[in-house]
Amino acid sequence: MIKHKFFKIVLVCSVIMLTACGTTSAPEPSPAPEKEAPVVTEKPKQKKEEKKKEPEDPPNVKFAKELQKLLDKGDIEGAINHFEKIPSELSNDVELKLLLGALYYSAGQYDNAITVANEVLAEYPDNMDALELISLSNRAKGDKAAYRATADQILKVDPNNTAVNVQKAEEYALNKKYKQAREAYRKALKGDPSDEDAMFGFAQMSFYTDDLKTAVTYFQKILDKNPNDPDALAYMGKIAYDQENYLKACEYIEEALKYAPDNYDYWMDYGTYLRYRGKFEEAAKAWKKAVEIDPTYFLAYAYLAGSYDDLGKWDLALENYHKVIQTNPKYFYAYESAAILEYHAENYKEAIKLFTKAYECSPSWSYSLMIAASYYKMKDSLNAKKVLAAQLKKMDSSTTEYSVVRFFNDPYSKNAESTLNQKIAKETNSNNRGKMLFYMGLFCEINNANDLAKEYYAKVTKLQAPMFFEYRIAEWGLEK
Repeated sequence: MIKHKFFKIVLVCSVIMLTACGTTSAPEPSPAPEKEAPVVTEKPKQKKEEKKKEPEDPPNVKFAKELQKLLDKGDIEGAINHFEKIPSELSNDVELKLLLGALYYSAGQYDNAITVANEVLAEYPDNMDALELISLSNRAKGDKAAYRATADQILKVDPNNTAVNVQKAEEYALNKKYKQAREAYRKALKGDPSDEDAMFGFAQMSFYTDDLKTAVTYFQKILDKNPNDPDALAYMGKIAYDQENYLKACEYIEEALKYAPDNYDYWMDYGTYLRYRGKFEEAAKAWKKAVEIDPTYFLAYAYLAGSYDDLGKWDLALENYHKVIQTNPKYFYAYESAAILEYHAENYKEAIKLFTKAYECSPSWSYSLMIAASYYKMKDSLNAKKVLAAQLKKMDSSTTEYSVVRFFNDPYSKNAESTLNQKIAKETNSNNRGKMLFYMGLFCEINNANDLAKEYYAKVTKLQAPMFFEYRIAEWGLEK
């Protein structure tokens, strides 16, 4: 509702000016002189014509014109201050009061907006615009109780009130209650089927609740009215992506980027669509653009790191994983990924630091084993055993995982290895079994039994769709 107020001002000012002009009389024309026979004795000197003075606008028209100029410039503060000069005959105009309230709202002066709205309600208790202004202002202030009380008051009178239902829908959506949000947007559309906020919200919530057919219908309605709407275009791209039509998804997002070239999310989506088309280098360029737009946000770095990792450009991947850590220290996956690459590059000190950070975020016996393995690689068995001993104290001694960690800690025994392999073979979860086989191979590698290590690694790489980070290290182990 508030945004519509600014469209109303043109009409308000026009009415003020037209009304005033209608009461202003035009000067009477002078009567034409009677015709006489011309008698010329001498050419008279021409008098310099005086410039006609334009009649001054009445105060109400002058006020409206100046107010319109300020609004055209987007000078909200200036427009608010201009109300100090409002002529007495306009001081009680309801539309102008509501406009002032809307200006206060736009300037973040919510208490002033509420005060103006209450002045209107004192005279017109059922004025919906004033109630909506109070509802919006209380919501912006964070006064949930006052906001809901006013919203409920409006909905009792007008259950399909567009502005309030849009507010309720936005609140539902913020809390990821997409079905309730969709229903609120549906009511808003009953109140005003042409409201673009309600239309977009209903389409968006339809997308989130997997009703893609309805989402397409309403996003297309928006595009029929405004073919250059970047958000509607972007969502059409998301829908095409969900339907695995990656070419169409690219076309939509490319169109959206024409009208919003600095939108971070659009470039992120564009990179994803390109990646699924097998255009890895182009995808990286799209994510680089996202980084340029907001170098403080971690997500584009994470996508870039993963892309370079897939391409085998490990230096670039590592560089971007470190950027992820820098911009989002809580994103533990980056610690794990960077640690793997540092380990692969034989930068064991860095690998230890990163695996330690990963362990702090998500305690896992496998991180402890990688830290210990890194120490063993550095010929520092003392620190390796400290890490292993600390890990064993936290584990259930009856588990196979405990036996694997203990195998790294205790002096080697052929019988212990055989017993442990029997336990591993009984593991029903293929991911757990694969992890354990990897560590058996890693133990052999650390102790220079490279052929046996490769046998274990080969068993690991035969697993389909592995879901554990050690799989990559096993692949690298086979290449040595």
